[in-house]
Amino acid sequence: MPPRPAPSGTGHPARPRARIALLCLALAACAPAADELAISADGIGPLRLGVSLADAARAARRLDPVAAGIAPGCDERDQLSVILKADGVALAVMAMADGRGIIEEVLAMPAAAAGAVSLPDASACRQHGAQFASQFARGLGAPLPWQVRPRPVSEEFVFPFAGDARVVARWFAGGKSCDLLLQFGSKPGARD
Repeated sequence: MPPRPAPSGTGHPARPRARIALLCLALAACAPAADELAISADGIGPLRLGVSLADAARAARRLDPVAAGIAPGCDERDQLSVILKADGVALAVMAMADGRGIIEEVLAMPAAAAGAVSLPDASACRQHGAQFASQFARGLGAPLPWQVRPRPVSEEFVFPFAGDARVVARWFAGGKSCDLLLQFGSKPGARD
């Protein structure tokens, strides 16, 4: 069989191995990114309710080697903090463990600006929260009807999902700011 014509005027005949390599590269470009994680009813990627925090940290180190250390968090629980991409959203994620080292709460905020934005009013914050919640429908299903939790300095719009997951959009009227949080589980005694 005569050699095939040279590709792109290189003067070298095309080789089957080169074509296979190009095909593999093209297929890899279509595959999901290795750091794109799934969100499910119990957490994000390796950060899941009921899992050992140490095991989650080992798994998360492959995803975010710099930030995957365990240390006491602001509420004194052992905590793991990482930046991950899940369902197309870059998230700053924290997993907190109980006294036995088992994850009891996972919190995720948009990585950009810690999820806080300036908005004109509470209604705009609620709409912002609804849009954020809708991004997780693939892993969590559609949000259930939203609820309002009045707080001393904020108003919280809660978009619950089936199970123990919810999006919370907090409106701070004094600063006209709204922040977002995707929450799984909670610290015992902390929920309404």
